[in-house]
Amino acid sequence: MYKIVQMVPALGWGGAQVFCIQLCNEFAKKDGYEVTLISMYHHDPQKHLPLSMLNEKVKFITLGKKPGIDPSMFLKIYKTLKNIRPDVVHTHLHAGYYCFYTYLRLKYSYKRVHTLHNLAKEDAPPHGRKMFKYFFKRNIIEAVTISEEVHKSALEEYGAYIKTLIPNGSDEVKPTAALQETTQKINSLKKDSHTKVLLNVARITKQKNQKLLLDVMRNLTGENVIAVILGDYVADDKTVYDELIANKPPNVYFLGKVANVSDYYLNADAFVLTSIFEGLPISLLEALSAGVVPVCTPVGGIINIVTKNIGFLSDDISEASFLQALKNYLHSDEAIIQTLKSNGKALYNKEYSMQSCADKYNALYHSA
Repeated sequence: MYKIVQMVPALGWGGAQVFCIQLCNEFAKKDGYEVTLISMYHHDPQKHLPLSMLNEKVKFITLGKKPGIDPSMFLKIYKTLKNIRPDVVHTHLHAGYYCFYTYLRLKYSYKRVHTLHNLAKEDAPPHGRKMFKYFFKRNIIEAVTISEEVHKSALEEYGAYIKTLIPNGSDEVKPTAALQETTQKINSLKKDSHTKVLLNVARITKQKNQKLLLDVMRNLTGENVIAVILGDYVADDKTVYDELIANKPPNVYFLGKVANVSDYYLNADAFVLTSIFEGLPISLLEALSAGVVPVCTPVGGIINIVTKNIGFLSDDISEASFLQALKNYLHSDEAIIQTLKSNGKALYNKEYSMQSCADKYNALYHSA
């Protein structure tokens, strides 16, 4: 039995966590593989992704991490991995540096992989990056970047020890049993059958910069268009959320977190992302799989995907620039829009499916 452990701090509502669940599920489909997902924090159904997203073959373990720095995690992770004795330990986000102690003590031969889900300086704090460099340099951990821009940032931060780039993948968006209900909900928000629906799927944070979307939508009140925002906020970002709600124009709707995000993609005309920085958003890949045209800011791995034959990029993250990008979309000929949708789906099928992504990780896991 080939044993794979994926580890995250917690299954919060974020792209990296969705990616991790989908990657676990893809490996669970393979004969001869045993997949374990470890969450350092206990799972909170009110705050975290539903465990129903996990394939029933995936073992799920929580370690009860306390908020902030929790030194007990080092020994808990060591004991847990020693007991499992995995062939691969694949970490994501801040779980990476909680494994350092285990990697120094657990001496048998096994693969250690860490995926950088964001630009290097945003992916870990200074002390974390310093430790990662030590482990990357000694070939104890193999670093994986998720886009060309993330790879460049990692080379600048860590040097030539960064060698592997595996673009993110995602499951294809498919309708759920709630599609009809969701369609009715979206239709109730539209002015008429010709209203364009812009969809933003992202946590409510300064990074995702929903303020820019609101500012731009305020300038589009004369257009037949609405924006629907799906996402929640963590406690530290409540002030950001409160300010957005207080200054929300009438053509923007905050619908919070929903379990059937796919149905909203299938009711959207365009996918909008106004981030200040990014790695390679899972939400963007999901939008492409659903045939939804992206309109985004030119940050991180987005620029490697949203070319002129796929969607619309603003020149920068200013209000004027993003407003122009949205106008370019809204005033495009329908034939052009249909071509962009078709191109986006084709690109997803060729490069960004979860099956393709998992196959690349599988090859990495088995490499010398």
